[in-house]
Amino acid sequence: MKKLLLLFSLVALVASCSTHDACSGSVHVKMRNLTGLDGCGWVLQLNDNSYLEAQNLNEFEIEFVEGKDLHVKYEEVDGGSICMVGKIVKITCLTED
Repeated sequence: MKKLLLLFSLVALVASCSTHDACSGSVHVKMRNLTGLDGCGWVLQLNDNSYLEAQNLNEFEIEFVEGKDLHVKYEEVDGGSICMVGKIVKITCLTED
C-alpha cells in the first residue's frame, strides 16, 4: 500500500510541473517558416521579433508548425548562413508549451 501511495504522489508531483520547467532559464519563441526567403527554412522568433537560426533544430522530436510556441535554451555559435535573418545558435534544451 505504501508503494502505491508513493507512486501516486510521484505521478502527481510530475504532473504538477510546468513543461518548460525542464528548461530552467529558457526563453519563449515561436516557430516561423521562412522557406520562401532565399536559403531560409524554419527559424525561431523571440518575443522582441528577432530571429534565431538553430543549427540543430532537427535533432528534437517536434512537429514543425507555423506559430507553434516553444521554450528554448540556446548558445550562440560562430558561423554564417545563407538566410541571414538572425543569430546562429545551438539549441541546448527545447520544450513545447
